[in-house]
Amino acid sequence: MGKYFNNASSKLFPPYEEIIISLSKFGYVLFAFLAGVRMDPTLIGKTGRTAFILGFLSSVTAFIIIESTGFLFPKGLKTVGTKNAKVMFARIYMACMIQTQFVGVSFILMQLKMINSQLGHIALASSLVNELLRLAFGFMSGFLFTFKVSERAGVQTIIFSLIFVVLILTLMKRLMFLVVRITPEGQPVKEIYATVTVATVFLISTWGDSIGLNYLVGPLILGLVLPARSPLAEILIAKFDTIVSGFLLPLMAMLYASKVDLWQIMKEFDSLLIFKISLIGFTVKVAATFFLAKFCKIPPRHAVALALILNAKGINELGTLGSYSTFRPLVKMLYHPAEHYLSYKKMSVEHASGDEELKILTCAYRQEDAVAAIKLLEYSNPTQESPLSIHGLCLEELFSSFTPLLINHQLGQKNSSSKGSRSQPIVDIFRYLKSEHKKSVQVQVFTAISPLKQMHEDICWLSFNKSCSLIVLPFHKKWNSKGKMVSNNNDLRNLNIKVLELAPCSVGILIDRSRTHGLSSIFITSATYRVATIFVGGPDDREALAYALRMARSPKVHLTVVRFIGHDDHAHRRWQFMIDEDLLRRLRTAMPGGTDINYIEKTVRDGSDTSSTIKSMVGDHDLIMLGRRGHGTESEALSGLSEWTDLPELGPIGDLLASEDTTCPVSVLVVQQQIRKESPKIAWKFW
Repeated sequence: MGKYFNNASSKLFPPYEEIIISLSKFGYVLFAFLAGVRMDPTLIGKTGRTAFILGFLSSVTAFIIIESTGFLFPKGLKTVGTKNAKVMFARIYMACMIQTQFVGVSFILMQLKMINSQLGHIALASSLVNELLRLAFGFMSGFLFTFKVSERAGVQTIIFSLIFVVLILTLMKRLMFLVVRITPEGQPVKEIYATVTVATVFLISTWGDSIGLNYLVGPLILGLVLPARSPLAEILIAKFDTIVSGFLLPLMAMLYASKVDLWQIMKEFDSLLIFKISLIGFTVKVAATFFLAKFCKIPPRHAVALALILNAKGINELGTLGSYSTFRPLVKMLYHPAEHYLSYKKMSVEHASGDEELKILTCAYRQEDAVAAIKLLEYSNPTQESPLSIHGLCLEELFSSFTPLLINHQLGQKNSSSKGSRSQPIVDIFRYLKSEHKKSVQVQVFTAISPLKQMHEDICWLSFNKSCSLIVLPFHKKWNSKGKMVSNNNDLRNLNIKVLELAPCSVGILIDRSRTHGLSSIFITSATYRVATIFVGGPDDREALAYALRMARSPKVHLTVVRFIGHDDHAHRRWQFMIDEDLLRRLRTAMPGGTDINYIEKTVRDGSDTSSTIKSMVGDHDLIMLGRRGHGTESEALSGLSEWTDLPELGPIGDLLASEDTTCPVSVLVVQQQIRKESPKIAWKFW
């Protein structure tokens, strides 16, 4: 605007520069501290050699490019001093253009929803290696430069810096751990501790600056020694992240952008030697990262995506928050996390052998979810002849860290904040199932700590990795002992929808309306467990029936199969209809006298008749099982129901049973059979 309107810059940006600079520095100090809080250095060891090798080699490549900058300058510069000054500035500029920043990589992975994908883990770990090596190199370069100026000053800087770092690693670390220890389990840290911690951050920043260190070094180290996901880390992120990322950093970006004259850059582009050299260096770094990824046996398409992610620029380099979207569409096109857990085998209960081990992934977001799932599993007829293999997954939302975790409790792994972890009671409930059925049930327990919007990646990957036939998810609504709805978690609903869309096996959503809650309800068992299966037709209904028939082998389970037939349904002799008929024919033939399986056929005119019949049978059962979808062409028995559906992820009948009109304490399991998908070939693993 300044080219066309005189004094536009001075009117848009009044002379309050000192205040804006101070606020920007405050924001940048807090940004460095919160970045350290979110970092988890143990990620390097967990990811494997691929990430370490890639991070180390890319860091070495960046160092070589930066040090080679001086050779690109023409020999005709007037004086050695002029050339040295230009080379030094060019190296600083080049470093900003080609170095990989852990925080920037974390943000772009969060925006791309790839932070807990395989490629995301490698990108996070390799950028963390880059970050730590860059810090170490920065320390060494600073000390060497000080020695060149004055040996005495160099020795003093080293001594003061060592004292500075040791005090942070010992005294400050113990004080922060003390705050965590004195906080009652399950309670948030008092706000006064968060305020004192932030005040300490600014004091440490000032102290580091006074002894010759960069003013960001102290806050970053202090953030690193504070355990990610601890109660203190959570309150710091909750209180200060919004104002830092939503106000102070944009203010800093505005300040730097206001000093740029794009018209001047365009006019004098031919003479901008340093800028051209930096662009060349950036291009070389992207190409080098691609070839290093290829060296680590990553496929070309994914190697391109990884090179773009590791070289995307952010607030540290360009002073603008909006630049994270630069490579976003291209990365999305090159890489999709779901490619790594597509199954080419039939992974469903219907296609599992009747006597082989049935593998089920059971997810729990709350303690009540685990209790409801345990009840379902205990009535699933676990015996030595038909054992169960249960993989319990505790879902814990990621708040105070960039680094998602998948904790395997069988290997002795623990959450860094396990004392106050919400997942521990859930882990104990799953272990109770193992103790009660030692010979017929195998139990493995995991905890997934990641953003709720990306938690489906952990669920789908674990089910694929463990070759599960069924995933059991908790419903997003909860009711109290009086039947009143007390919770409606929309984020959990979106998670379920994502899993239904991408799962490599069958999926069941468990709606728990039981009136008994808490741990004590595990010990309450009845002599007879009344189960009903609603059958209209199609693969999902067959999957629900296959699971119900497995449960019916238990002497405690009484099963009623209710088939709904429309007046004209027999006219549609499609392939799916013929498979349904074959399954039901075998069911009727196999039913001996005196069995605990009843088979009932109901002829209905439309969905209204079906709805009335289902409502009349709800109060007579403890569990109702059904498929999510009917035939490809809507059955006459369901006609009209879809028009009133609020929760399409449950299907028309599931939506009816989850509505507020249903007040009986009956649980519902809505099942979707595995949807097999096509995908490009994938052939790379961690080293």
